[in-house]
Amino acid sequence: MQREPRSVVDGAFRVLRALPEAGREHQVTRLAYLTGLPRPTVHRLLGQLRDSGVVTWADGHWALSASLLGLAQQVEPLSGLRAAASRVIQSLREETGAAVSLVVPSEDSFVALEMLPGSEPLPIDARSGARMPASTAAALVLTPGAPPAARGRPFGAAIDDQDVLDGLTCYAVPVGLPGGRRASLQIATTALRPAERFAAPVHRAAVALERRLSVL
Repeated sequence: MQREPRSVVDGAFRVLRALPEAGREHQVTRLAYLTGLPRPTVHRLLGQLRDSGVVTWADGHWALSASLLGLAQQVEPLSGLRAAASRVIQSLREETGAAVSLVVPSEDSFVALEMLPGSEPLPIDARSGARMPASTAAALVLTPGAPPAARGRPFGAAIDDQDVLDGLTCYAVPVGLPGGRRASLQIATTALRPAERFAAPVHRAAVALERRLSVL
């Protein structure tokens, strides 16, 4: 009697996690592939999630509802982290023109807790809540063990010089959080303006953020 509800909840969360990655075309088929659930099950769960106000159906595709996105914005591993990082991220974006993100580990993945788009278009989903590949610079500085020699930099930093996507470069540094936890501060630019050239401002911003967090 108790196993089915857990199964339904698990399936619903699989669908919610996969929806941002499913695109707009053939969503149900794509969601079935991403979640490992049968297409009829995915379709049924989407209907139930819509009835609960968690997803919406508009313009011929499914999307996360605004209420769910608003709730996600309140999630943070340390109370006050988002507010403390906001001004630092904004200043770094203004100084470099790059897309700036504060990345935190989340279960078996990495998530941009905050992200500001830069002044140039990038081939990434530049928004808060976006998942980061485990091979990107922000994830490497949060992964136990040193990053590959070609990707590592002094003071625990790491680079992504078009290793994940053509035309995209990233530079990330660790940010110490109270209690021994860590986040990473990353900038992303096009290959025409390699992110590593902005290493100094990123490190200064990380130090400024750690100082802000020390008083939380």
